[in-house]
Amino acid sequence: MRILENIAIRYPKIFCNGLTRIKNPGKILYLSFDDGPNPMVTENILELLDKYNARASFFCKGSNAIMYPEILQKIKNNGHTIGNHSFSHLNAFGVSNRKWLIDALRKSPVSDTFFFRPPYGRIYPWQCRRIKKDYKIVLWDVLTYDYHKKYSVDRIKRIILKNTRNGSILVFHDNLLSATKMLKVLEFTLIHYSKIGYKFEKI
Repeated sequence: MRILENIAIRYPKIFCNGLTRIKNPGKILYLSFDDGPNPMVTENILELLDKYNARASFFCKGSNAIMYPEILQKIKNNGHTIGNHSFSHLNAFGVSNRKWLIDALRKSPVSDTFFFRPPYGRIYPWQCRRIKKDYKIVLWDVLTYDYHKKYSVDRIKRIILKNTRNGSILVFHDNLLSATKMLKVLEFTLIHYSKIGYKFEKI
């Protein structure tokens, strides 16, 4: 099971043919943020995005969207995309298929959006088929590892520089665990790629 989970994290498209990169867009990147909204983190993200005239996509947990509706509305008002990231962020490899689907499809302020990103990028093909009835599944081609305790800011920067290309979808995390490193790496990404002519768009 551990091997299966690692494959799903590194190569999510193997498990589900979701959107991992937008081809041929020119010098455009697609920043995305999972797990919010969060009153201690999201507004800092929004300030940075606004500072660099960037648009992004926020894949929000339904439970957080219920608790912080004003922050969710601010994300919308600032011109960013909202997507569903399930209700309570269950691991598809750790619970029953029925329990996972109930949670993924549970009614919330983000359940009526067009896009869905499975928690941890972990999803079985049969779950994919059900989710695709209601959503466009969005994955990524650049995982920043901003949540990883052993990854330094410099290491995360190197990962981004090595893997990012035209049309890349990058994943950051809008939560307290990741916030300190994530905000530093996010600003680095915005500065570096702005200087070399990239724009940041929402999916």
